[in-house]
Amino acid sequence: MSSVVIKSTEEIVSCSDNGQHPLIYISLKPGNGQCQYCGQKFIRTTTNTSENNEKIAA
Repeated sequence: MSSVVIKSTEEIVSCSDNGQHPLIYISLKPGNGQCQYCGQKFIRTTTNTSENNEKIAA
């Protein structure tokens, strides 16, 4: 099991631990999730805040 938390901007991520277990899809809609097979943790992040500020100002 990896102690690294994978950050993603997507709502759904996949995990197969490089083919070590069946491919599953994990919803990050609550903000985070964890693989039921290998325990890999995922967290949902937003885009870069400076990019967001530029879009709001435009």
